Amino acid sequence: MSQSDWSISPPLPKLEFNWVEGKDPQTPQEVNQFFYSDAIQVIKQRIVSIGQRMWQKEYVDGNGGNISVRVGDNLILCTPTLISKGFMTPDDMCLVDMQGRQKAGKRPSTSEIKTHLGIMERVPAAKSCVHAHPVHANAFAITGTVPPTGIMPEPDIFYGEVALAKYATPGTPDNACNVGSVSPDHQCIFMENHGVIVWGSHVEDAYWKLENVDAYCRILLLATQLNIPIQQVNSASMRDFVALRIKLGMPDAREQRNDHDLFNLREFAGKPLKPHAE
Repeated sequence: MSQSDWSISPPLPKLEFNWVEGKDPQTPQEVNQFFYSDAIQVIKQRIVSIGQRMWQKEYVDGNGGNISVRVGDNLILCTPTLISKGFMTPDDMCLVDMQGRQKAGKRPSTSEIKTHLGIMERVPAAKSCVHAHPVHANAFAITGTVPPTGIMPEPDIFYGEVALAKYATPGTPDNACNVGSVSPDHQCIFMENHGVIVWGSHVEDAYWKLENVDAYCRILLLATQLNIPIQQVNSASMRDFVALRIKLGMPDAREQRNDHDLFNLREFAGKPLKPHAE
C-alpha cells in the first residue's frame, strides 16, 4: 500500500469535564484542594478566555453576563458577580453547589447562578451554561420573538430551535423555573426582556452556540432590509438538519413532529417566508 492510500483520523480534543460520580470532595480541606487542582485550573482559564471573547464581541457590557461549568455531582464552577467578563483572572472564579451555596472562591458568585442551575438540574448533559446580552439576539428577546427555523443549516444543526422563556426578574427562582422548564428540548433560550442563555457539553460548546445565534439574528435583521422574501427550506431538508443534529449527540424534539410542525414560523417580520418546493 502506498503512502497516498493511508488515512488518518485524529481524535477531537476532549474539552468536556468528566468527574467520578459519588466522589465529590466533602470537607473544607478537600473542597479547597479540588478548587486549586490542576484540572480545575484548566477550566478556570477556559472560562476566563471565553469571557474575553464575549467582551470583545460586545456580547456583554459593564458587568453583564455569566458563565458556569459543572465539575461534580453537586459542584459548579462559575464567574463572580460584579465583574467585567473581559478582565477576569482564574483567581476570580467561584465554586458553588447545586443549591447555589458558595463553597470556594475569593469573590461572591454570580447572582444569576440559579438560572444556570435551573437548566443543569433538569438536563444532565448541560455541563456548561453561558448567559449574555448579544445585541442582535437581544433585539428578538425584547420583542418577545425568536428567529425562524428552516432558513440556514447551521442554526438548525448547531443549536436548534430557540425557546422563549417568559420574563421574570433576573436571578430569581421564577426566572430559573421559566428557563429550566424549556431547557430539556432547547439548547438556546431567549429570556424575554433580558438576554440569551445557552448550554452545551463544555464551555467552548456553549459559547459557540452564543456566537451562532447572534450571527444568525444579525443575518435575519439585514435580510429584512432587502425587501425580498426570505426563503425557507422544505420539510425533507429540515429532517436532514434534525438528523445531523441528533447524530452529533444533541437533543431535538422536532424529530417526533409532523412535517408542518417542523417549522416554528411561516412568516418573519410580518412577511411570509418563501418555501422551497417539496
